[in-house]
Amino acid sequence: MARSVRSEVFNPHEIGVYHTFNRTVRKSHLHGIDKETGRDYSYRRDWFRKRMQFLANHFCIDVLAYAIMSNHWHAVLRNRPDLVAKLSDRDVAIRWLTITARSDRRRKKKRPIREPEIQAILNDPERVKELRNRLSHISWFVRLMCQTIARRCNLEDEVAGHFFEDRYKLNRLDDDADVLAAMAYVDLNPLRAYLSDSLDDFAEVSICDRLRTLDDTDVDFASWLTPLARDGKADGQPAEVANEQRQPPRGEKVEPLRDQLDCLPIRLEDYKKLLWRLAVESRPELQANSSLTKELFQGSIPMGNSDIDVEEILARQKQFQRCSNTPSGPQAPAQTSDHEDSSPPIGTLADHLSPAPV
Repeated sequence: MARSVRSEVFNPHEIGVYHTFNRTVRKSHLHGIDKETGRDYSYRRDWFRKRMQFLANHFCIDVLAYAIMSNHWHAVLRNRPDLVAKLSDRDVAIRWLTITARSDRRRKKKRPIREPEIQAILNDPERVKELRNRLSHISWFVRLMCQTIARRCNLEDEVAGHFFEDRYKLNRLDDDADVLAAMAYVDLNPLRAYLSDSLDDFAEVSICDRLRTLDDTDVDFASWLTPLARDGKADGQPAEVANEQRQPPRGEKVEPLRDQLDCLPIRLEDYKKLLWRLAVESRPELQANSSLTKELFQGSIPMGNSDIDVEEILARQKQFQRCSNTPSGPQAPAQTSDHEDSSPPIGTLADHLSPAPV
């Protein structure tokens, strides 16, 4: 299949949902346990997560799902040109300066933004226009996420050069069924890679953040993630909203983003049951896990003008594996390395899917 041009896949002027992905160089475990040296770099996954969270609080980009693995990462992202259009010029300047601020090496913290820096941007209308576009552009989000991680890891390793392979992959998700399949695919990465046996014991994956939020009423761990269902009802039941607003950390002088969309018309509890059902399909031994939800998801999920059932989601996920040359079934822990999960070539997910059953 010919590789699509990125500009033909991503439209910065329309709201769209995309599955993004990239690997570390040579598929090395540069944020996991290095198999050659035995050194544990897994603490770097938290760097990655915190950087993504920081950017999500300042970009007009919704994070629907993510997984930071030992040698690759996945994210389901939605660009929000509608939100960025509502920002004042000053807010655009402050957000960009906050995102790109360098740390003061002596104080080991980011230096404050100065008024002359803000005015320098405001006095250049073309610069404001350019930065406004960047704040809802997925390529800039990924670029500033990966550059920071690569620079920090290379500095720690005392090396130079590329940390990630090539450019990141990007696939457009054309409907809610695509989005649901992609989110579940991303959230189940640790279980498929035998790095986890439950949904909440691998910290750097979005489903863990969502479940921890339900368990702890004092701390909203998922406040930077887009809520699953928002306002009203999903599947006939009140929706569980993880975050009413996505706000920057306290002290940042930017306006909170209030016009937030949800992910899908599904409650978090049902989404958890669905993930368990999908996990058991690929790893039947998980049924013996004491934390396994007793009632696995049954039935179908309303998606616009039609419904999607578990079998169709499984079919879509098999297409993910097939188009990325991954094994069709699970591997034993001794054989698997957590790079077995890959991503389709750049394009739309529909380019790789068989027709849905009638």
